[in-house]
Amino acid sequence: MPQEQKRDLRVARSPRRRKKAGIRPSVLACIAILAVTSVYILFCQMQLTQLTAEVSDQNDTLEELAAENVSLTTKRVNSMSMDEVEAYAVNELGMVKLDNSQIEYVELTNPDSVTVAKSGVSLDTVFAGLARSFSAIVEYIR
Repeated sequence: MPQEQKRDLRVARSPRRRKKAGIRPSVLACIAILAVTSVYILFCQMQLTQLTAEVSDQNDTLEELAAENVSLTTKRVNSMSMDEVEAYAVNELGMVKLDNSQIEYVELTNPDSVTVAKSGVSLDTVFAGLARSFSAIVEYIR
């Protein structure tokens, strides 16, 4: 027998099983960012709802106070009529109305005259004019 060829026998390995693919860190990070963003948006919406309710309550209070202001103003105006003021002046203060005989007219023989002091140009008027011109230029530039 011829020499038997020695066969190279090896034990065949079983096919490798793939490891279960775990979640990649980048996918996990995206999910975490998405969750945090969702929670933040919900929190902001909650605050917005609370503030909207508070603004609505304050507007209702403002409308009530405005109506009360109108009511009180009308009441005040009606309580102080000229007839009541006249009655108070006559009865409480002892005042009387003027007669035509008590009216005196004053006639002025000399008309009033106005004298302007410092009508000349001074350093103050020059600076005031420059300041006005500068202000006008700045206002034009704006």
